[in-house]
Amino acid sequence: MFSNVSARWRRRLRAAVAVWAVLLVALAFAGSRATVSEQVDAAGAREAMDAVLGAAAGSLTGAAVLAAGPLHAESCDVTPVRPGLSLERTLQVSGATVDQIEALVETYALRVLTEGAEEASWSGDVEGFIGLRVNAPGSDPAGGRWSEPVAVQAVTGCRPIEAPVGSFTPDPPIDAAESWEFGAVDCPGGERLSSWTEPVEAEPMRVHETTGGCV
Repeated sequence: MFSNVSARWRRRLRAAVAVWAVLLVALAFAGSRATVSEQVDAAGAREAMDAVLGAAAGSLTGAAVLAAGPLHAESCDVTPVRPGLSLERTLQVSGATVDQIEALVETYALRVLTEGAEEASWSGDVEGFIGLRVNAPGSDPAGGRWSEPVAVQAVTGCRPIEAPVGSFTPDPPIDAAESWEFGAVDCPGGERLSSWTEPVEAEPMRVHETTGGCV
């Protein structure tokens, strides 16, 4: 390339190509900046996500025992030149009643995904453009109460990184294993649901310690 031009012009052409490449990258980055409300940064999306789960915890507190799962973060690309994070947290509800889950589904206008004897699930997008999904072990539990845990999962989707996403973890209990993970969400009344859990295959998580709800 540039073999038929003088050395001086080759230098100029290479410089022009380099400047053009930098300009293209700059334009791509500028064009990828958040310009719509659903593209708030990861830190802001984390606050919105935990607020949704905190409100859900408040509505489910009572007959059910709750546990907040840890914050999970996965790297993603908002655009080819702009990295991001996708955040997720799960609320595990033990002893949930059909009335509680139906009220939650109605509050957030979730749509039915599956409805059967072994699995029932609902999902939708809620305030802050947070994805919310509820998974229950069947749609018609005996006595109107599930004996197995119901999972309420919230995800942010890929969000740009503008500021650090804080995640406070206190000192673990004395008898805690390395696999224990801490999770917490703030409740609408100012209370805090905090839990120590462990990931397992059979259910969303094994609960070792939890405050149990918004109390």
